[in-house]
Amino acid sequence: MKNIKTLPTVGKKRALYLNKLGIYTVEDLLYYLPREIQDRRSFDSLGVQNINFSSVEKLTITGKILAADTIVTKNNLGIFKVVVETLNKPSTILTLVWYKKLNRKYDVFATLKKQLQKNKDDTEKYIIAYGKVSDIKTRFPEINVEDYEIINNLSEDSIHTNRLVPLYSLTENVTQQWFRELVYNTIKTYPLQEYIPQKILLKEKLVDLPTAIKNVHFPDTWQLYAEAKRRLVFEKFLLLQIAVNKVKRSIVTKPKVGKYEIKKTLLTPFKEKLKSLIPNFDFTKSQKKVINELFNDMLSTKPMNRLLIGDVGCGKTLVAVCCALLAVENGYQVAFMAPTEILAEQHYYTISNYVKGLYNYQKNCEVKISLLVGKMSSKEKHKVLSQISNGEVDIVVGTHTLIEEKVKFRNLSLVIIDEQHKFGVIQRKKLYEKSVLPDMLVMTATPIPRSLAMTLYGELDISTINELPFGRKPVKTFYYDLDKYDWQLVLERLEHKEKVYIVYPIIDETKLELKTLVEEYEKLSNTVFKNYSCGMMHGRMKSQQKEDIMKKFRDGEIQVLFSTTVIEVGIDVPDATVIVINHAERFGLAQLHQLRGRVGRSELQSYCILLGKKTTQEAEERIKTMLETNNGFEIANKDLLIRGPGHIFGTLQHGKTEFTFEEV
Repeated sequence: MKNIKTLPTVGKKRALYLNKLGIYTVEDLLYYLPREIQDRRSFDSLGVQNINFSSVEKLTITGKILAADTIVTKNNLGIFKVVVETLNKPSTILTLVWYKKLNRKYDVFATLKKQLQKNKDDTEKYIIAYGKVSDIKTRFPEINVEDYEIINNLSEDSIHTNRLVPLYSLTENVTQQWFRELVYNTIKTYPLQEYIPQKILLKEKLVDLPTAIKNVHFPDTWQLYAEAKRRLVFEKFLLLQIAVNKVKRSIVTKPKVGKYEIKKTLLTPFKEKLKSLIPNFDFTKSQKKVINELFNDMLSTKPMNRLLIGDVGCGKTLVAVCCALLAVENGYQVAFMAPTEILAEQHYYTISNYVKGLYNYQKNCEVKISLLVGKMSSKEKHKVLSQISNGEVDIVVGTHTLIEEKVKFRNLSLVIIDEQHKFGVIQRKKLYEKSVLPDMLVMTATPIPRSLAMTLYGELDISTINELPFGRKPVKTFYYDLDKYDWQLVLERLEHKEKVYIVYPIIDETKLELKTLVEEYEKLSNTVFKNYSCGMMHGRMKSQQKEDIMKKFRDGEIQVLFSTTVIEVGIDVPDATVIVINHAERFGLAQLHQLRGRVGRSELQSYCILLGKKTTQEAEERIKTMLETNNGFEIANKDLLIRGPGHIFGTLQHGKTEFTFEEV
């Protein structure tokens, strides 16, 4: 596969930015699909002759440039205005407006001014601009420009405007325009080879791969976009099923490691400990049923290969610990794998608290649990690796570090993987290879319908926990206009010594009209929450910084935690009772439900406050569903109806396919 840095305009530095998005090869780039397609076709291209500016929020116009000027305001804000005459008949005079903070060292509008300069041969220049119609009443209607293109010839291909335009989920230092041009030019020059037989394409009425890739990024019509997505959904399922069958064949040829009997030397003391930690504790009926299924699997001669589906806060970890203790009391080791370091550390602290003081009669010592993550020093890693290989460690919790070649287990019999959808079949296979054949329990808090689960995880038996622990109250969910919320409920809960999450979709500066984490943290921590200790956490921070902040939040040193979606999975703070999600319309339904799952983790009444603007019918449907139900399975079914099955993979909005044809 061709390395991404070999493409024109990329190079070593930009390649590193693309690597953060999981883009390492040209194929990765082509499979990094848009999060949305925006209709930016101009009125004249759609055959609309008269523009009613009061009836539209955003539009695209094509015009001839008449004049340009820069205005400087008192607060050091630069305003650049371009007067254009539209090409529709009758023509309209408009003002295109750009806003930027001025810089003493350079002209922030220099690039735009250079692009607007007259051609040397004095031929006309045209501008295609897309943006929001301003509410300000002026002589000529104003459009606040979000994207534009300068063209010399009206027959030129347009990439950023005057068409259906792709928008991508990107990282810092990668702009939409540069990335869009990179994808566009790569599609034109890079040959893609079709690998699905022609007879299958004809039977399923699918377009070929080059056509699908072109039309999923740059479709000419919505129909072509739908056909491209359908082809890529089919491809995803096909590759997944091939990979699943390959793993299945490799599993059945190996003998099982563990031979267990229920001795209760650890399981009984564990249940007694839970009763001492949690008043009136008992497993729910659903948990008891699942534990019975898992134990039957482990006691059989065939290897356990089971998926545990359970809504957020239903007690999956507790069930997993029961399985781990059954393995440990029979003299075996357990690997517990999580997708992120924060979640691995969360599991480590939780399980450590559960097993502390439990005596392992197989070794005549207490049960030993260790953590293995990438950020540890070489000395710390070496010590843990040595303890794993000599059998000193009973339970090891870690991230993908656990599948590295240097990790050698002495007697591994059980592998537990949390947040299954974040690990590929290929990665799971690597963990299988750590032992002759361990029992495997994989867990997900993404409550997907059973029929779809069987397609996604065809090699796994399925168990479901469908009720919350005793004493838990459903989270109350409310929706308010983003600009009108008064914070009253949040302040009331803080007065009761409870804790609050406040979530934002982006960290800092953006061209979009969104509230950002950094700006709102600085503002609100000094006004609304000036009497409370506040903290901020986001994905650009180092792992140790994030863990320090979460520890302070758990311990009560921070009462209000401002954050991005890094808190989405696994964070467990029982006395956090309120989560406020800003710009809720920009989050998917499953993500909103996962975020809501950060609260409601104790007997205290909890609240989820959604703040936003109902911008689209889909956004309204998502908000309505969140207000109507707390049931993750109902939400998953509704999400399927709204968005179709492709979103389960994520890659139909952004990111690459989990496997390539070469891998399977």
